[in-house]
Amino acid sequence: MVSRGKKLPDPVPGKVNVTAFVNGWCTGMNLAVERARRASAELGDKVIYREIDTSEPAAIAKWGFSDALFVDGKVVRTGPPPTYERIRSIIAKRMKK
Repeated sequence: MVSRGKKLPDPVPGKVNVTAFVNGWCTGMNLAVERARRASAELGDKVIYREIDTSEPAAIAKWGFSDALFVDGKVVRTGPPPTYERIRSIIAKRMKK
């Protein structure tokens, strides 16, 4: 679920910033996060991957999201879960900019 987000982690200049908010309950989101984690690792040091555990209500209150995936501050639709190739393509496209 994406609610009105309060904030995202500060971006790292010169890097593609991939941020995953995950609480572990949604299997579709778990798939998307695992694929984003793998794609980020494969694409190397030009990608910063952050995973934020939102299983505690305080984390949701702090960030404003329970389940969401962002690449450079733009939400990636996760329902139905995007394929690994789609997520990798989104990240790789941002690397070219």
